[in-house]
Amino acid sequence: MWIPVIIIILGTFTHTLAKDNGKSYEKEKICEGLQAVGSAKFREVVIAVYSQKFPNGTFEEVTCVAEEMAKLAEKCCLDDANPDCYDKGATAISDKSCRKDSPFPKHPGITQCCVQQGRERKLCLAMLRYAADELPSLLEPSNEEICKQYQQDPVDYSARYVYELARRHRSIPAGFILNATQNQVKMAETCCSLAHLNPCFFKERYELRKSSNSLRFLSNVCNNRVNLRSHKTGLAVYYGGLLKSSFEEAMTTASSFHTALTKCCLQPHADCLLQEFSGFQKILCNESTMTSMSVEFESCCKKTPLESLMCVDNMKRQPPQTADTPPTLSSQLCQETQPHAIERYLFQIGVKHASVSRPMMTTILDSIKHTVIGCCNSTDTQACMRQQEAKVEKTAALLSQTDNMCSQYFRLDFPEFKKKMHGEIQGEGKEERVEAVVKLASTCCFQHSPAVLCQKLMKAFIESKDDTIV
Repeated sequence: MWIPVIIIILGTFTHTLAKDNGKSYEKEKICEGLQAVGSAKFREVVIAVYSQKFPNGTFEEVTCVAEEMAKLAEKCCLDDANPDCYDKGATAISDKSCRKDSPFPKHPGITQCCVQQGRERKLCLAMLRYAADELPSLLEPSNEEICKQYQQDPVDYSARYVYELARRHRSIPAGFILNATQNQVKMAETCCSLAHLNPCFFKERYELRKSSNSLRFLSNVCNNRVNLRSHKTGLAVYYGGLLKSSFEEAMTTASSFHTALTKCCLQPHADCLLQEFSGFQKILCNESTMTSMSVEFESCCKKTPLESLMCVDNMKRQPPQTADTPPTLSSQLCQETQPHAIERYLFQIGVKHASVSRPMMTTILDSIKHTVIGCCNSTDTQACMRQQEAKVEKTAALLSQTDNMCSQYFRLDFPEFKKKMHGEIQGEGKEERVEAVVKLASTCCFQHSPAVLCQKLMKAFIESKDDTIV
């Protein structure tokens, strides 16, 4: 089993090019990993890391980096290699990244890295991450095509699968990508040698369904953490609605989950998240919560930590039964004696809307937060609050509109929903607005909707002149 060793490599590899201190330690770890897994699997590690960092890069560009890193490791891990072999080679690779004709993946921020020199350049390059819209889910070819590709070149098939999977799940520990690839290759190896492919593939996929669902869940929660502004506030709203808890309780729960994701999502070790989830399950499923929750929630809490969180995440949230008084926008939100006043204010606005996905929820709340903080930093806070009150109310109203839009989207079939939107939306630019609403609903109403894309789509409505959905 090579996965555990790969994780050790990943732990040191990601920032190897950036570090001048501890060079011998870094080289030692890389060489240990190379010796343990061999050049082919070492390349796969690099492909996973760079596919996540540069999902816009082609397979050829990513594998070019992998080849360079593997050659460097093979050369410098020889017993008679010069002591500065690895450092010089890493510098050469970073310099090659800055050439106009560089064969490596491109990044919009690479220019600002390349004006720097030495350690600063390597550190800058190592920290680059691409923040484009999420790619669509990976559509597997037919069973026959899988076998054709696998039998032509098993190593190339594995590398391409790592590439395609990693660039679609770029915010989770790379160890999960490598585990999923190992499962895929094992399935191809098992089934492609049989005369009757389909029953075998069906059986294997059925047995892997839990791990596939886990990968999607982990990718979603980590993608939210990495990309959503006001992520913790959105989590507090989510748990407040789910657990029917107070602001203080919801914020405590949200902070714990937020901290776990912050610590582990961009780390290579798969075990980090699993260990943190074990601790978070105890917070989520504590005795005081269990006594007031449903049988469904109690059943979720009896599962393993990861399965428990996935189970809870699939539970339907209900809006509060009582109609709370709308929170007041005032200068009191800025008082130092109330350090969480703004978060409480946002929580009270958001918790009433059960159907709004986290990307849309956090984008709306972050816009309100930005306005409120702007007033808190102004010379006349109260005057600013009065001036911005209408804007805040309009932005907050988008939550009700979004809630209503998503409720209709889930209730109606797609043609009927589109027809209804066409009837409700009037005025200038009607066709464009209908298409924008339909795209927003079909992309972002789902709880596990893409964070980057939905944040962008929702922000467009907030900033539009009309600033309404329907």
